[in-house]
Amino acid sequence: MENELTIAICAYNCENYIKETLSCLINQTYKKFNLLIINDCSTDNSVEVIRNFLSEKNFNYELVNFKINRGLAAGRAYIEQKVNTKYILFIDADDCPYPTLVEKLYNKISEDKDIIAVGCYHEFIDSKGAEISGGIYIGAKTKEEFYKKAGKEKLIFMQPTAIIDREALLSVGGRSIEGYPEGKPRYQDLCEDLDLWTRMSDLYEEGKAILVVPQVLCKYRKHEMALSANSFGMLLRMRHIKTNLRRRRSGQTELTFIEFYKNIEEKEIKVLQKKALSADLVRNSFYALKKREYFRFLKSLFHVSVSDPIYLLDKIKNNSGFIK
Repeated sequence: MENELTIAICAYNCENYIKETLSCLINQTYKKFNLLIINDCSTDNSVEVIRNFLSEKNFNYELVNFKINRGLAAGRAYIEQKVNTKYILFIDADDCPYPTLVEKLYNKISEDKDIIAVGCYHEFIDSKGAEISGGIYIGAKTKEEFYKKAGKEKLIFMQPTAIIDREALLSVGGRSIEGYPEGKPRYQDLCEDLDLWTRMSDLYEEGKAILVVPQVLCKYRKHEMALSANSFGMLLRMRHIKTNLRRRRSGQTELTFIEFYKNIEEKEIKVLQKKALSADLVRNSFYALKKREYFRFLKSLFHVSVSDPIYLLDKIKNNSGFIK
């Protein structure tokens, strides 16, 4: 019997982390999966590390080398078209799944034909693998909870490490990679998973659901370089995704990102810039606390609590672990 699951990794300059990630996959309690790795034109020794490690472990895999760097969304879109298994599980090249991750996600999605994606909770580690405070604690735990949220035209936030029904994914168009401006930033790479989850949420009308196993099953690596994240670009994409959600539900044609950006009003730009500042302040406060720079931590936290208290409360709810 052929495997029903493909685990897919888009790898780019991950020589310092990919060996640990692959080790976590080899040690999974559920082992009936294909492993596909996309090398997105890495300039370091990622490919050599991958080949040497998996050869030593005598582990079967497929490696595809892109000739030019195409980005995360394009890599995942390629995978969605290439594989022919019933399910796909995307794993980041620097994350560390716990041994039962695949087993628990696979069991959950295969027990009910109406479940089209299943994620889990994540805890944070730093670039060196040390545990740090916070994590990702989001997602509907029941179908009823999901139907309620999807029916209210809410964006569907869920962690990227999730097992997905490929047929359902393709039925909504898969990853969105067309209609974006050339060059960087690559807007198609920003919130690419949020875009997919939200488009898949349209299937709630057919009784389909996206759920989460409310357990920490993966370690999510947060890098210092995240300080330079494109907060404004991500918020633009979120607004784009929300706009298209409403257009689809009202029977209108979706807008490409280029079309959306041309039509966005100046006052909306200013609102998004304010929210981007809040996101940067929260990020700065997190790293200040990690470095025990308490004055900078309190200063950043104070500014965001004054400028955008709702955003701060949302971050505490979804990333602190206090409310699950």
